[in-house]
Amino acid sequence: MVKQSVVEYLNRMETIIESSGRLPFSSKRAIDGVELLELIDRIRIALPEEIRQAETLIAERTRMAAEAGVEVASAQAVGPNGDVVASAREDAEELRSRAEREAMEIRLGADEYAEATLASLQETLDRTSFVVRKGIEELRRRKDNPVAR
Repeated sequence: MVKQSVVEYLNRMETIIESSGRLPFSSKRAIDGVELLELIDRIRIALPEEIRQAETLIAERTRMAAEAGVEVASAQAVGPNGDVVASAREDAEELRSRAEREAMEIRLGADEYAEATLASLQETLDRTSFVVRKGIEELRRRKDNPVAR
């Protein structure tokens, strides 16, 4: 089975809701709750995996930054040999700075992605919960007033 992303699961959930049949004389929809709950479980499983992937990228960038720091330390240990050492220090410092910037960008991107995904999930769950509540209210209303059908 091909692993799907959180966004793909949310899109699938939205499609299920939008394509579900409408209840007669109502704007409510008949939705397969089991299928939606299964998608929610899959989202719970997929979300940590995507976060782990982002953390792996961050760790790689951090490793690169550490290597750049080692290069700077090595260049300083050689001593003042003119332009070669200065150039090596500059290059190592540039590499370290770039790696730190990229790591920060990846962290921010991962946080933004996770926040957007969770916000979208919350919105979908709120809409689904609203539809379920309204369906329950309608059924209770019908039960309390069977003649009004």
